[in-house]
Amino acid sequence: MSDYVSASAIKDLLTECPICTEHFDEVRRTPRRMPCCVQSICQACLETYSKGLPTLSCPMCRHQHNLAGGVKSLPKEPIILRLLDHLKIVKGLHLPCTDCPDGNPAMSRCDDCGVFLCQECLNAHKRVKSMQDHQTVSFKEMKKQPGKSFKRHHKCAQHDQPLQFYCYTCEKIVCVSCTVVDHKEGNGHNVVSVNEAHQKKAKSIDDTLVKLRQKAERLEEIKQGLKERHSNIQVSKHAAVVDINKAFDELIDEIQQRRAILLSDVEGRSSKILKLTQEELDSTSNILAKVTSSIKYTRQMRSKADMIEDLQRMGSSAATLSAMLEMSPKASLVRAGVSFASTCFNKITPLLKMAGLVKSVVFSPKENSSEDDDLNDAITIEHEYVPQAAYMTGQPLGVKGSLAYADLEWDSSIASDDLTVSGPVVTNGKQEHLPPRTGCRQLSPRTVLTSTPLVIRPGQTIMYGMEVTYSVITPADNNKIIFEATLTGSPFDAYKLQTTGLSVLFVTCAADNGICLKVYYNGLYLSDDNLTLNESGTPYSLDLGFVLEEETHKVHVLDLSQQKLVTSVTPFPFDKPLWVMINFGSHPNTHLTCKLSSQKGRNMHDEIERLIHE
Repeated sequence: MSDYVSASAIKDLLTECPICTEHFDEVRRTPRRMPCCVQSICQACLETYSKGLPTLSCPMCRHQHNLAGGVKSLPKEPIILRLLDHLKIVKGLHLPCTDCPDGNPAMSRCDDCGVFLCQECLNAHKRVKSMQDHQTVSFKEMKKQPGKSFKRHHKCAQHDQPLQFYCYTCEKIVCVSCTVVDHKEGNGHNVVSVNEAHQKKAKSIDDTLVKLRQKAERLEEIKQGLKERHSNIQVSKHAAVVDINKAFDELIDEIQQRRAILLSDVEGRSSKILKLTQEELDSTSNILAKVTSSIKYTRQMRSKADMIEDLQRMGSSAATLSAMLEMSPKASLVRAGVSFASTCFNKITPLLKMAGLVKSVVFSPKENSSEDDDLNDAITIEHEYVPQAAYMTGQPLGVKGSLAYADLEWDSSIASDDLTVSGPVVTNGKQEHLPPRTGCRQLSPRTVLTSTPLVIRPGQTIMYGMEVTYSVITPADNNKIIFEATLTGSPFDAYKLQTTGLSVLFVTCAADNGICLKVYYNGLYLSDDNLTLNESGTPYSLDLGFVLEEETHKVHVLDLSQQKLVTSVTPFPFDKPLWVMINFGSHPNTHLTCKLSSQKGRNMHDEIERLIHE
């Protein structure tokens, strides 16, 4: 909760201190005007806050003041003191006679002298010849009058004369004697009447109050915007937590399923070889049992037989015993077992350490934005270090002259909500279930960035590709943008084209009533080429390739469908992460799909090498 005291907490009746809510008085709780926030605070509270030191932090706005004379050097608030006197009269409280030495209670007031009078002093006042025409009002009559009609006489503290003039040079209200002595016009002082000064000052203050009212309205809008931002951050935090848990729960499910498959495979394979081994074991056991029993039985029989019986027995059993010598178990295996190899774990484990990316997405007004720009916000995306292995495939990185391929995906968490995003594929159809409104989403229609930036390091050549499929529903007029693909280190959210980095556009053009491919770099036109006819109902597909060469500081734009180089941009800075961004244009009557894929580039590796180096 804020430590500041809200101005709205001050009561309409300006007789209470906004800090302690005690009534002001002229003794201990004298109202002192704060020059920083034009509020009045009682002297007791100010002394408590200052702790007797010459420095004071305003209890209302925390502005620091250096008060050499202490709290008492702050001016009293005469308006509140006047209201206090009127309040005492209205409530019938004791108000002493101004000039009475006995301190009798006052009963009336002289408007001309500005003094309170008891009954005796009132009688004496009326008897003085010079005061007989003075207007006196009883407290009973004053109770019926508004507080504003209750006036005090303002006199010069130096000359005891009415304050009737204002010195602009010194910014001070003075009396007639002051204009002759210390504020003489001949000495360069600009002195005017109080009425004239009041009119000019009132107009100036009224103008300032109007501007302050306008500022208050703007601040209220900013406040509401900050509240909305605070709410959006909370929503985005919750959404990020939900997305992380969902992604890792799904990953854990996949791992659990894979574990179950492997365990089932272990069970199946082990059962198979166990069955074979068991069959061999059973066969061996049977033969062993037959042999051992035959040996034992034959020995026993021979021990009981005479020579003739033994000879007869041996003759009849010799062939059977000899046949047993030839018996052997079926040997299908020598050694057997089931093993597990952690195949690909050396690849999966590092990838798991890089799985997912938490980003803070900040939209801030772009420098030199025009007041006419409804939306022109720079996008700042902060994230942890992104290893290239997280999205690179193909040739080894860091090998001079090698061509690596970037497998990128679109970031559905910051895409505008009029697109349907699924991994590397995005279409311009609105989602059935809109994602939560968080502060991360782009407001410009039909716009999305990749989930990770491209980081180009010394000596590297990297390629990424896009498969763009479009079908015109109703042909548009000339110079209507159908599609924009951007490579930039400084993306921004706006209702217009990206002006920083490389932009490749599909634009309706007058030539042959067609759709042209135009290329811009930092807002400057580079090239254009005819693509297709601007006709309804016919689907077209274009494979774009982008090759980034750090060594030559070049970016090559390729039409992989026609196997040709569209243009090359040089010098292109690779000193910071580069974001791939697309916009599906302002023309709604087109079906569009864009898929991030480098497969065609892989299939055309040698051809691409020839195109960019030819």
